[in-house]
Amino acid sequence: MTIKSYPFLLWLDQSLAYVSNEAELTEMCHYAGADEGICIYSDGQYLTRSGQQVPALSADELTRLVQQTLVQEGQCCVSKLNQCSVKEAFELLEDIH
Repeated sequence: MTIKSYPFLLWLDQSLAYVSNEAELTEMCHYAGADEGICIYSDGQYLTRSGQQVPALSADELTRLVQQTLVQEGQCCVSKLNQCSVKEAFELLEDIH
């Protein structure tokens, strides 16, 4: 597993998680295959867990994933969130981390 740096957002099974260290990553990926999951870094890079670059999500796709994650965490008023950037996604998910 090649991780560029911490923290990053982990896109796994149609949800996002804020990952701040290796222990959290190990726990989140316990049942995932080695090639599953996309790491989204604060600089906007999207890499597989093995370090391969992949296309970035559109702003709409990222916004939907952030909204879905916030709802799963019990947050309300997520429909007010529109056109979420990677920076905003980091801020929102770090707050609920």
